[in-house]
Amino acid sequence: IGSLLLPIREILILLSLGFVFNIFTGIVADIHVNRQQFSIKKAFSAITQATFFMACVFFLDYGSKLLHDAQIGQTSVRWLTLIVSYFYMVNIFRNAKLIFPKNLAITFIYELLSTEIFLRLKEMVGIKTKE
Repeated sequence: IGSLLLPIREILILLSLGFVFNIFTGIVADIHVNRQQFSIKKAFSAITQATFFMACVFFLDYGSKLLHDAQIGQTSVRWLTLIVSYFYMVNIFRNAKLIFPKNLAITFIYELLSTEIFLRLKEMVGIKTKE
């Protein structure tokens, strides 16, 4: 929603908050559920991905202004932001599902976002999925 309504600067702030929340849920899931220690390698990978996204946003937005077509840059940034936000949301809910395994709302939202709900629907109808 933010990518459609907000200027580029606010989009970057909003996605930075999403990035931090994603990292936080990942750390909590690893420590409390998977019983793993904090992994600097995973954290560095997440920071690298976020930095790459920010660089893409900067390039698309400000590079398109150099080409005198700001609308293409803004549209590209909005679509890229929607895609990255979707993957952050799926990952956040996957980690939340690990942290709160009995919470049906989180499980439902995760299955809906990750399209696992279609596998359940197929099983309910009687269509077997391949292993």
